[in-house]
Amino acid sequence: MEIEPTQLLLVGSAWVLSVGLHEAGHAFSADRLGDPTPGMHGRLTLNPFAHLKPVMTAVILPLVFLVSGAGILGGATTPIDPTHFRRPLRDRVFVALAGPAANLLLALLFAGAYFLTGRASSEGSTVMAFFLVMVHLNLVLLLFNMLPIPGLDGGDVMRYFLPAELREKFDGARPFGIVIAMVLLSIPAVGKVFFVPVTKALELLLRMTHAG
Repeated sequence: MEIEPTQLLLVGSAWVLSVGLHEAGHAFSADRLGDPTPGMHGRLTLNPFAHLKPVMTAVILPLVFLVSGAGILGGATTPIDPTHFRRPLRDRVFVALAGPAANLLLALLFAGAYFLTGRASSEGSTVMAFFLVMVHLNLVLLLFNMLPIPGLDGGDVMRYFLPAELREKFDGARPFGIVIAMVLLSIPAVGKVFFVPVTKALELLLRMTHAG
């Protein structure tokens, strides 16, 4: 499959910024709650490149899959040590939610930028295309990471509500979380439902921007 350089640049830039700031949300929230681990690894920064390690699994593989239309694979992780939290079980939930919250904020900011730019100009542009990619990608990352699957942010939220005996078994599945999520989303019925909120949100943004 031939990959357009402009498409690669747009998606690559959006991926680096979106995933980097997602992980920065985890890092700053963990530090705020008493865990020095992110700071010890140089993660207390808004520089997205500092959070994309290793580059192969955090940038290159996801870009190949995103541009080819095959979905999302890989990503970055922020090192944390919940034992430093005053209330580990609860505080782990706050740290988990900080990443998707960053994606929601980015989606809203770039949706606003797309709307304002589009209303001020009758023609599309590369800048507007980037804004739309940012909205799309951040909504997908938000929903994907909030799936209640071990290893994902939604899994860390879900484990808070599990009995202690089930929590240990749930944690044991963390290494397989991404695989479980990808298999689940590969089921046509599940994948279709998953993308409905993203599609509806983008349709609404386009309709509002280009109305009249």
